[in-house]
Amino acid sequence: MKIAGEATYVDKGGHRRTIAGIGSVSDGELESLKVSGSCTFDEIDCDDVKIEGECSGSSLSAKNATISGTLKVKTLKVEGKLNVSGSVHSDDLDAGEIVMESRGGSIGAIKCGRIKIFEHGGVEINGGFLSRFFGGSARSADSRVRIKSIDADEVNLQNCEVDVIKCKDAIIGSNCVIGTLNVEGSCEVADGSTVRETIRGGSST
Repeated sequence: MKIAGEATYVDKGGHRRTIAGIGSVSDGELESLKVSGSCTFDEIDCDDVKIEGECSGSSLSAKNATISGTLKVKTLKVEGKLNVSGSVHSDDLDAGEIVMESRGGSIGAIKCGRIKIFEHGGVEINGGFLSRFFGGSARSADSRVRIKSIDADEVNLQNCEVDVIKCKDAIIGSNCVIGTLNVEGSCEVADGSTVRETIRGGSST
């Protein structure tokens, strides 16, 4: 792993180290990793990851991850919760729970238990979303997160463009364009959002 900027990490032996400037860390297993600059890597397996800068690599596995910068990775696997207020570009994303602020980005396949993507400038309140904008609306087609497929138990989306969703319960909020929504249970679609095809129990509408 190559670092340009600042990074703090704890290896599996419990040794805490900091890189300021340009340095390198052997790819592999870490207890924690925080990157504030730029980082390139092949494969990382880490308990807790915080990315505030820009990182790119092949494979990242973590128990919990917080992304406030930019992450570009082919495969991203998070055992617990993935919090994103920056942007994620990934071909394959697998997580226990995802909470994401929509600032654009592209993701191939998402598989998780529970996913929430809310509009930039929105605030989560008691499991729902309240959108707020200062100085005009930030919503546009360019600001949407683009996702090829989502397979989850609970889906709650704003400001997204998704080809295919398969889930138990769905809330499709504002500024969404969905190709096919395959839902088993409850389903809500906000006015102004588009769902081209809805499949319930094998029948399409």
